Amino acid sequence: MPTHSLHLAREVVKVCGTNDPFIVADYLGIEVCYENLPSHIGGFFTRIFDSAYIVVNSEKPRAWQRAIAAHELGHALLHTQDHAFLATLNFATHSKVERQANQFAAALLIGDEVPAENESIYEFAQRMGVPVEFVQSLQKDFFMGGNI
Repeated sequence: MPTHSLHLAREVVKVCGTNDPFIVADYLGIEVCYENLPSHIGGFFTRIFDSAYIVVNSEKPRAWQRAIAAHELGHALLHTQDHAFLATLNFATHSKVERQANQFAAALLIGDEVPAENESIYEFAQRMGVPVEFVQSLQKDFFMGGNI
C-alpha cells in the first residue's frame, strides 16, 4: 500500500504540472537558496516566521542539488513543525522523518518509472539521476513485484 509520502508526491506533480523540485518550491512559495556549506552538509529546510527556505550546498553537483531540493521539499510538505532539517553527506538513514522525505523525493523525481528487465537498483538510480537510497526507500511501497 503506497504511503502518504508517495500520494503527496503524485498530487504535487499533478497540481504543479512538473516534478522539478525547484519549480515546485517556487510554486509553493518556498525560496531556494544556494550557499557554500561544509562538504558533509547537502542542504537544509527551515521556516523563519512565515517564510520557508530550502538551502542547498552550492558546491554539490547539479544532480545532487536536485535530489537535495526534492528531499527538503519533502520535509516542507510532510513535517510542518517548526524544525530545521539537515541533509548530510548521503541519504541513508534510520530516522522516520528522513525516510519519509526520501520517499517523497524519490516519488517526485522518479514518477512512474520502473526498472527495466534485469536492471539493477544501482543502474536504475543512475539512469534516473537519483541517489540509490531514494530507490531503496521505495522498494516496498512502489515497486511491488518489480525488478529490484
